[in-house]
Amino acid sequence: MDGTEKTVIEVLLSDLEDYEQPFVIEGYIDLSSMQSGDTIVLREYVAIESGVTYKLYATHTYNDAQTEPLIHFTKKLGSYGYKVTAEQTAGAYRTLNYFFGRRRIK
Repeated sequence: MDGTEKTVIEVLLSDLEDYEQPFVIEGYIDLSSMQSGDTIVLREYVAIESGVTYKLYATHTYNDAQTEPLIHFTKKLGSYGYKVTAEQTAGAYRTLNYFFGRRRIK
């Protein structure tokens, strides 16, 4: 993290082999590196039409050390694009680990 909004994961329909099929994506971000005084904002964006014009779907703000640090991003159906970003707005800059999986829907 460096104080700016960073893309954690971005999936575009054109990234998939058969880009005429929608996809499902879900994953995790690990906030266990957060300490007292830290603030991290996670945002989810979805594009629901061609041209990849993202709309903000959700914003999640986390402060200080987390007692349950593994954040689960539940399954989302994607058609044109899905993106998750992270921005650290307070505290010493941290490294976030993450894992996301996606699959096409046939």
